Amino acid sequence: MTLMAFFIASSGAATLALGAGVLNGSFATPTRFMSRWKWENVWALWAVLGMCILPWTVAFITVPQLGVLYRTVEVRHALLLVVAFGAGYGIAAICFGLGVEAIGIALNFAIALGTAIAVGSAIPLLWFHPGSLFTSQGLVIEAGVGVIIFGIVLCGIAGRSKERDQGKLLSEAKRAPSSDFAKGLVLAVVAGAGSAFQNLGLAFGGPLLRRAAELGTEQSYQANVIWAPLLTASLIPYLLFCARLWKKNHSWNLFFDRKTARYWFFGLLMGALWFSSLVVYGTAAAHMADLGPVLGWPLFMSAIILTSNVWGLALGEWKGAARTSLIIMFAGLSLLILGFCTLAWSSRLA
Repeated sequence: MTLMAFFIASSGAATLALGAGVLNGSFATPTRFMSRWKWENVWALWAVLGMCILPWTVAFITVPQLGVLYRTVEVRHALLLVVAFGAGYGIAAICFGLGVEAIGIALNFAIALGTAIAVGSAIPLLWFHPGSLFTSQGLVIEAGVGVIIFGIVLCGIAGRSKERDQGKLLSEAKRAPSSDFAKGLVLAVVAGAGSAFQNLGLAFGGPLLRRAAELGTEQSYQANVIWAPLLTASLIPYLLFCARLWKKNHSWNLFFDRKTARYWFFGLLMGALWFSSLVVYGTAAAHMADLGPVLGWPLFMSAIILTSNVWGLALGEWKGAARTSLIIMFAGLSLLILGFCTLAWSSRLA
């Protein structure tokens, strides 16, 4: 491959990574147009499409002999691990959805993603590579995690400040309780930390990826053999939680309210945006090869956070917030993006 061809290929993959981030950062936006439905109606529809229907449809289309692959004796242990990690990820996904309702799209995405990246980088370093703590790579990773944590703190300060600013514009009777922000902050952090189960599913799913390659699956699509069982396992605790809320809130009938027929489109759109972002990023990462962690991952994460905050501003989540709150928020976002880039750079120091 010539230098020019490599540049064009990398540029195309980078564009795909950015596009995947825009899709992911937009998937929760339709929730703001579904006010007549309860939380459990909105997020159940998203989950069924994004965690079950689309993953299996894509897997059957892109992976030759999918049934043969899952029946192979050598992959059964890895498959069970993927399913177990998927169930854990389902609990994190519940916290993410509740966090969006509690503190909004912008803050929830920023805090959850920042936590996910910090935890996902720190735990492998401490657990699997303790001897690397004081090497050049280890110090860069620690610096990146520290920058991300500082960014999360600033985002939290900005969110609490926004809550106070908006509270001043409301009457005492309508003022939002301060516990809403504290609850939302905890949910976002738990959602971010729990997303490590998704990464662990990918890490321990190596035998599935190798078997997919042996059966002739293209590199861009090999991760689909993991997404399908992992996300379907995530759906189980999700639907159990939703079923509990349907019974408690008598909200099952809202699915059949003629006034909310268009909500079905919004819910399906959420699932399509979310899962398509995973597929598009997987394709981008495969085309980037060793540049994936260096260029693709920070582009993907940065695009998600920037897109979700654009939507948050457009939908009035920061309406009434003082200029100082906005400045702190954007400073926190900048640190998060800087932290992502620092962690990506660390992969070059191995």
